[in-house]
Amino acid sequence: MTVALVTPPALEPLTLQEVKNHLRIDHEHEDNLLADTLKAARQFVEFSSHQKCISQTWRQYESRASDSCAVTLQVGPVISIASVTAFDAEGTPTVLSPETYGLFRGEDPSVLQFSNLMAQSTASNGFEIDIVAGFGDLGIDVPDTLKRAILLLVAHWYEFRGAVSPQDQPVSLPAGFETLISQFKRVSI
Repeated sequence: MTVALVTPPALEPLTLQEVKNHLRIDHEHEDNLLADTLKAARQFVEFSSHQKCISQTWRQYESRASDSCAVTLQVGPVISIASVTAFDAEGTPTVLSPETYGLFRGEDPSVLQFSNLMAQSTASNGFEIDIVAGFGDLGIDVPDTLKRAILLLVAHWYEFRGAVSPQDQPVSLPAGFETLISQFKRVSI
């Protein structure tokens, strides 16, 4: 199983002005740096929490469905399934009808359940599942605790931006970061 970004979010969960207000910056000299840091902080929060903030589309590649004809989705929270493409033994793609699968969001992570007949006959060479994930299309849809975690990271990275080379980042995380994202992390047993 591999996932790849297909369509990035249209905007960040926080505006540049919100970041500047948090940092008490009233000039425009470092707007590009702050915008890049905001994007990196959002990506790090998404990676750490396993939750996408703003709506975005990801493609999950699966070699096959499990014996129970189910696939655990690796991105969340799932808004919808944009498409499912199955590949036969020759590699010929077939876009599946939504009637051949069902999305179960009540689980964390969400599960895509296929009909037995489809899983055995159509997808002998794997699947591509396009997943729309995120809390919504706007920053207001993102939980405040995740936005606070992003602001903590931006402030921390802005403060220590010259202390360590970029390839060695992040060297440390600000106090409280793990607490803020802990409720969104998946627990493995």
